[in-house]
Amino acid sequence: MRRTDDRNRKTYISPLFITVLAIVLLAVLSCYAVFRLGAGNLDKTLECYREIYVEYGHILKAEDFFDSVPEGVEFLTDLTGIDTGTLGQYPVKISYNDNLMESVVNVEDLTPPTATALYQEFYLIDEVPQAEDCVRNIDDLTDVKVFYKNGTPVFEQGGDYKIEVCLEDSSGNETVIEVPFTVKDDHVPPVISGIHDINVIMGDSVSYRSGITVKDNYDPNPTLTVDSSKVNLGLVGSYPLVYTACDECGNERSVTVSLNVVTRRTAGITDKEDQETINRAYAMAEEIYNEICKDDTTDVEKAFHIFEWVHDNIAFAHNSSDYTTWAHAAVRAFTMRQGSCYAAWACCKALLDYAKIDNICVTTYPVSWRVHYWCLVYLNGAWYHCDAQRYTWDWKFFDFMETDEEVKRVYNSIHRFDKTLYPETSTESVKKYIDTRNRKISPKFPYKEVTNDG
Repeated sequence: MRRTDDRNRKTYISPLFITVLAIVLLAVLSCYAVFRLGAGNLDKTLECYREIYVEYGHILKAEDFFDSVPEGVEFLTDLTGIDTGTLGQYPVKISYNDNLMESVVNVEDLTPPTATALYQEFYLIDEVPQAEDCVRNIDDLTDVKVFYKNGTPVFEQGGDYKIEVCLEDSSGNETVIEVPFTVKDDHVPPVISGIHDINVIMGDSVSYRSGITVKDNYDPNPTLTVDSSKVNLGLVGSYPLVYTACDECGNERSVTVSLNVVTRRTAGITDKEDQETINRAYAMAEEIYNEICKDDTTDVEKAFHIFEWVHDNIAFAHNSSDYTTWAHAAVRAFTMRQGSCYAAWACCKALLDYAKIDNICVTTYPVSWRVHYWCLVYLNGAWYHCDAQRYTWDWKFFDFMETDEEVKRVYNSIHRFDKTLYPETSTESVKKYIDTRNRKISPKFPYKEVTNDG
């Protein structure tokens, strides 16, 4: 007989039931996991935009807070009410599926300043310009500091440089601009052109600056000062006149010329005051005359060779004549073989006087900065203009036996004169018979039978 102890009997569960149950549980767990994963991703996305940063003036929109704006999002804070033109932090509340989310808008200045480089040019001895002066048209929403990136530059020599200037706004944004610098190292003084001795008729006025120009290698407007403190226009004599040019760097150049005050007609002839000098002038003239006129027979030939010799042997030179008297001027010019137009005239006078040919000194009128001297000479029975001046444009040419109209056409009208002061001159031209360049008088010259009594 078999007895079964109910207490030891085991309950039996079908394997099929267990399999079905496992599948159901796995499905439930999978759905829950998918739900939790999706919810977690949304939360994570929102967390990334719990704080955003925008630039001045930015217009806020939903896209600023999400990678992709989910449907049903509602902004509880009015975005249009946030002033993004003012730096600061602004809280924003957002509702999604009845959940309240919060974000913060940070309005920042993220744009560096802008400006335009301003070319700088100055001398090595000058102070380096302030950094603020090296830029213009600065544009930024906040205050901007301007400074040299590597400190104020120090220059030891002239040249062209690129200097870095920094612009930094109050938010720390920085821009670096290269500014072109030209540093001028100037040690050369200005050049004064047109300097010359000045002859002025006693009692007349004079323009010291007429015809004078000043140029500098850097300074476009160098200064010119004239020291005439020692000049006396009311007294015949020779006076120093000092021209000084200075550039903006302080380089200076001075030139001294002579201002010669003479009388109008005699042009400083004071024979009786210095007879010894007059005798010496005539003695020197005699020696020259005997060499150049020994075979001449007419006054025209004698005068021609006199003016030829002075033209060829007395070189034109400033600051070289003695204006005390004509005799002093002649002696100095005969000795030095150079002088001004006054000296050339004085030499001609000495030689003509020795040859017993009448002559008169003629001076420029009206008076300008330049007073010129030449001769009226009584030749072939009439008064003619003669001038031994050497011209740069044609060094072989000199004026000989010219009428009033002919002499006025020579060299920039320096032969203007007051006719009332001089005897009537010839109107008969003899220019076609005289070749000063080739030193010839034509055999056909119309000589007249005259006496040399003026």
